[in-house]
Amino acid sequence: MSRRARKKEEGKEQSTASITSFLYGTEEKPKSEAKPITKPAEVKAAEAKAAERAIPQQPSGIEDAVLNHIMSRGVITKDELMAWGKSRGLRIADILRAIESLSSKGRIRKRLNDKGNLVYEYVK
Repeated sequence: MSRRARKKEEGKEQSTASITSFLYGTEEKPKSEAKPITKPAEVKAAEAKAAERAIPQQPSGIEDAVLNHIMSRGVITKDELMAWGKSRGLRIADILRAIESLSSKGRIRKRLNDKGNLVYEYVK
């Protein structure tokens, strides 16, 4: 079959297809209703415990914890601070958000040390 003949056949097929036919294939099928799945009591209890552990601390609580740790050390590298946060179960994003907040308030200062590492120092 020549290229022109193929293009004509494809053109005829495409003109009858809907705009969203590529999503569902050549035929549009109605969505089937999903049945709710019931879970055993043990699974529900385990999920509840996991949810309790996953509840993030209040932003000010994280901010206070980060500030107290920086105050106790005086100067701390970013890597050390992140390792400390992971050991406490804090998310990196929450730690960075607390650092930005403390930095904007003037409570801590960001610097580069001699090795080129980012360090945070407490401002008295």
